[in-house]
Amino acid sequence: MLLSPLRSAWHYKYWQRQTAGYLRTYEKNNKLPNNEMVGYVINDKHPKSIRVACDRYMWVMRYKKAFRFTKKIWAHDEHSECRIGDVVRVQPLGYRMGPWKTYVLVRVLHREPRDDELAPRGSEKRNLLLSDATAAGSMASDRVE
Repeated sequence: MLLSPLRSAWHYKYWQRQTAGYLRTYEKNNKLPNNEMVGYVINDKHPKSIRVACDRYMWVMRYKKAFRFTKKIWAHDEHSECRIGDVVRVQPLGYRMGPWKTYVLVRVLHREPRDDELAPRGSEKRNLLLSDATAAGSMASDRVE
């Protein structure tokens, strides 16, 4: 598989298209113990949180075809180890963390190959930009005084 020069344009539909046949045969209906689900990370811009898209395939007798249903959920990632494109396993918490987070990361099943392994997560990039902006703002206020 060729790595694209621009990894920032990664979209979860790309992963769905690449693995559709595999998922349809091996992980039909996404039935795992403890209501666990397998999905892929589509958002890592929040600290200790990830957005996971979980696919479920259902055979519809009327059309004699398997249809894909995607459920997007928020999951708690305690150590901020996941990045966009990683395949993960999540399970329900049994309670909510905040208004949306109801799942917790169990483990990372597959890490998306990256050109730069040391590149920061989306949330870390945001924090760096905010710290740079505040530093620039404080320097500008020092000049005024």
